[in-house]
Amino acid sequence: MTTLADRWLRPRSAHTQFPPYDLGDPAIVGLAEARTSTLARIYHKGQEQAWDGRTVMDELIAKHGEIRFPVAKREAFERIAAVLLWGELAAWSISADLAFRLEDTPAKMAASSQVFDEARHFYVLREYMWRAGLRVDRLGGWSRQLLVELLETENLLFKVVGMQLLVESTAVVMFHAIADAQLEPVLTDLLYYFERDEARHVGLGVLALPSVLADIGERDALALWWFQTKMQLEMIASGMTMRHAFDTLGIDQGELNAQGFKYHHEILRRMKAESGRGADARGIKGLFRLSKQGQDRFQELLFPKTAAPPWRRALLDAITNAADRTDRWLASRAPAT
Repeated sequence: MTTLADRWLRPRSAHTQFPPYDLGDPAIVGLAEARTSTLARIYHKGQEQAWDGRTVMDELIAKHGEIRFPVAKREAFERIAAVLLWGELAAWSISADLAFRLEDTPAKMAASSQVFDEARHFYVLREYMWRAGLRVDRLGGWSRQLLVELLETENLLFKVVGMQLLVESTAVVMFHAIADAQLEPVLTDLLYYFERDEARHVGLGVLALPSVLADIGERDALALWWFQTKMQLEMIASGMTMRHAFDTLGIDQGELNAQGFKYHHEILRRMKAESGRGADARGIKGLFRLSKQGQDRFQELLFPKTAAPPWRRALLDAITNAADRTDRWLASRAPAT
């Protein structure tokens, strides 16, 4: 009999697992869902909080007037919005894949709810950009690299950790920061809906992962840690290429990153509580973690608040130049479609 961890790490094909007749056995289903009823509530919460993108957009324009995006900030926002827009499209496809391939009903329900959210996010953000006269830009090389890796991985554990704990948590922080910047009234109000949905999507990872991670072996835990570390490095490189865009929008990228650390710490805390095994819970086994001291050193290197010594400035310049050059190289290798 395969474990839950086995089914996530090495998911079965439709040929071997469909239909999953256990889902029709009330004794088996009742026992499993009694332990995961909170996870199933993500689906029901999504239904309760669903919003019609067309209606909300029209109501916000009626409230604030036609969209007039500041000319001086248009190009910078186009750069950031490309990551958000195409990230939503990737999340739409990834959540649809999870809804199809996850076998446990509560997780499948939560992923199904996310499919509708991500579809709405994509078409609403695209519609906003069209109405604002903003260009729908291409992705930078590092951003595309990260999203393609998530789309292509067959490992459900990698997919959920990468999407729910890393990409979605970053989206929550970014949407909040852009809304706080108050670039344009319709956008500011619209992003409240996005942020609320994305926070709920993070819940899928928080609630579903602890029971899976508790049963993985050391080799699989190391592979998961490396997958996340690689994603983190790609996200850092992508962020470095957008530093001027964030500055133009009046968003402190250092503070944005600090909020990301804080949110990630909160996610791990919630996962430990979910597993019910205390501070040393196996429910976060294999997950990327950085000590407070490590976070401070990272912040000090990439986002110094005081004058840095010459060697550190030279190192930061080398990192940003490498990020820019490799981003252009990766973008040049992307298909033209």
